[in-house]
Amino acid sequence: MYGRKNRNWKNKRKRNREAGFLQPVLLVALTVFICTYVEMVVLAAPASSAPILAEDKTKETLQMSWKLEAAENMLAVQDLIWDKIRREEGPMIVVDAGHGGEDSGCLGFGIYEKDINLQIALRVKQNLEERGFQVLMTRETDEFLSKEERAELANSYQADAYVSIHQNTYEGSDKSVSGIETWYDGADESRDNARLAELVHQQTIKSTGANERVLWDIADLYVTNKTLMPACLIETGFLTNRKECSQLSSAAYQEKIAEGIAEGIEMYFYAKTSA
Repeated sequence: MYGRKNRNWKNKRKRNREAGFLQPVLLVALTVFICTYVEMVVLAAPASSAPILAEDKTKETLQMSWKLEAAENMLAVQDLIWDKIRREEGPMIVVDAGHGGEDSGCLGFGIYEKDINLQIALRVKQNLEERGFQVLMTRETDEFLSKEERAELANSYQADAYVSIHQNTYEGSDKSVSGIETWYDGADESRDNARLAELVHQQTIKSTGANERVLWDIADLYVTNKTLMPACLIETGFLTNRKECSQLSSAAYQEKIAEGIAEGIEMYFYAKTSA
């Protein structure tokens, strides 16, 4: 069980960077240069303490304005370089293994949701990296992160898509209910959530042969509502169904799920003429 009281969030982000997202030397060098420039030139106080005439004040104001504009232009160049690096390395996908730590999620036949979520998420990560994507995991161990931390992490890295992996449960008496559901926020028209959800949903069903359940357009899920990039949440099966729970615990079936999710993401970013 992992609590968050003694965890430093900045250290968490540092570990994620060290896992595969260190910025290129060029970008770091440029950033250091810009910071030094702003500190030494733009923010430097005049060395002379002599009285300043109105004409001198006007000239100084113009010079300061020019220097600030130059600094802003340099920052813009930095952004362009970073964007180019991102394009060359492939889109960044946040893969969110739902629950974790003291939050075990649902339980079925001795199987905890948090464990299945992480096993599938790690397989999705591998599949995506083999396809040329950058992958940022919200967690890679059995630790607890709040939904706010998960969204903050994705937004701070300006990721290109967010996919959260979960397992389902049926509280009624019919324990034969099975299949895959996918949830997204259709109220936010600024993000193409529906298309991402549909492709992930369809390709995972195709890969696994699972029962196709509905696409849910629901706006009140935090991780799909508060993220700034296209996002969806996929429930890959029902742990309350004994047969499906056994499948979800199988490495072979988990790999089929991972392949389907990765294929859906790839089709979202790189449209294909045939499925």
